[in-house]
Amino acid sequence: MAGLRTDAWADDDDDAPIATKMRFAERAADLTASTNVTSLFDGATYNNLENGFPSTVVIRLWVYPRGQTDAVSFALLRRRLVYDLWDEVYVVRLEEPGGAREVRVKYKAEALKLLTTIEGIAIAPLKTIPYEAQYQLAVVAELNPVSKETLAEARRWLSQGTGGGMERGGSFFGSFVSVFVNLKIPEADRVLRLRSQPFYRPKPKK
Repeated sequence: MAGLRTDAWADDDDDAPIATKMRFAERAADLTASTNVTSLFDGATYNNLENGFPSTVVIRLWVYPRGQTDAVSFALLRRRLVYDLWDEVYVVRLEEPGGAREVRVKYKAEALKLLTTIEGIAIAPLKTIPYEAQYQLAVVAELNPVSKETLAEARRWLSQGTGGGMERGGSFFGSFVSVFVNLKIPEADRVLRLRSQPFYRPKPKK
């Protein structure tokens, strides 16, 4: 299905999360989103991908009504990369509500793309997104979160295969206000915050 309709907007607050154009589409019973968090990496952290130590990216996504801070849906992604020095390949494990898979690639640029690309990820059940109402997507990406508890809970949450949920993921990973609106800095090597353009579901033509 074609992407949902969006409105252009500008964000002049230098302290605000980065305004980013994202793509939204309906797929079966879910709303999906596509974007990337590539700017989570700078030159140094990109080069570190080949040092043989694990790199972990945790991405949290909230769907919320425009102008409000109470999210209607939450999703979580976790990516982990290790460079295999013996075989000279990058091993990337991708974990998301639909399951987990492992990909092996030769080049660092390919590995970075796997770590940072969000492509057609289910972010909310369509039944929670009424027609014509405007929404936005908030994204917080963390590189190498320090908290072992955070990573352990992420693994448990993902292992249950729940997408678009608020009852467990929303409570543990901090309130939407604390990590996004108030810009509370989590413990991680680097943190990136993004906010999408407003979007809405047009009513089907009769």
